[in-house]
Amino acid sequence: MSGSDPGDVDDDPWLTVAEVATELRLNPATIRLWVSKGTLPATRAGRRKLLIRRSDLDRMLEVTRGENPAGGYLPHTEGPGLSRRRPPPQSRRQLSTVDIHGYPAAPGEMEEIIKGLQLADEVWQGAQAASENAPPDSGFPYRVRALAEACEQQAAWLLKAAQTQGFEWTPLPDRRRMALSHELRPGANRPGPPALWAEFDRAVQRLAIAMEGRLMYNVAWQYRDLAVVMHEIGDELLGETPETRGRTQ
Repeated sequence: MSGSDPGDVDDDPWLTVAEVATELRLNPATIRLWVSKGTLPATRAGRRKLLIRRSDLDRMLEVTRGENPAGGYLPHTEGPGLSRRRPPPQSRRQLSTVDIHGYPAAPGEMEEIIKGLQLADEVWQGAQAASENAPPDSGFPYRVRALAEACEQQAAWLLKAAQTQGFEWTPLPDRRRMALSHELRPGANRPGPPALWAEFDRAVQRLAIAMEGRLMYNVAWQYRDLAVVMHEIGDELLGETPETRGRTQ
């Protein structure tokens, strides 16, 4: 068999979506989203099954994580979970790629990312405020959707920051009891499929655990994972599909 045959068993094995999701502790829908956007190459085996090469997964993780060891040398932005520190004195020797975390920022890119992070945080806080202590009314699905979109913005800018030299995530302690809002807490009267809400609770818990760690890319992925679940809940409540989403105002 050729190396591209899904039946090959060698040093570069094929993984299912479920196996990748379990390994990364993400929602399988997130893995399928990466595949659909071309971020993660995959081979279709049958109508519904997708197979992913271990080498393709490792390559994507390496690029996403920006796994050059040591801290960055550019100022770090401020904000929840983000720290700013002064750059150390320049060494006389030329810095190599193993000395820096992420890729050097292009002119103006650092400022763009800082503004993006600030805006994403404002959108996130605003969506949470709208959902906090809201009455049980017909606006519930739209508040869920607004939070999902805020999660997407957080994920996008945190991932961009994680890939750029100069940003790091500062652990946020005691986040495991985090609840997004009163109407979304476990035990609240949440309309929709209980299975999706159970997945939502697990996604919130994974995000909280990621926030207690030091890996910014992991925080970004958990925001994205939570966005996927919340969009599924919003779609279910509004009777929509991902294709028709956005047409309802």
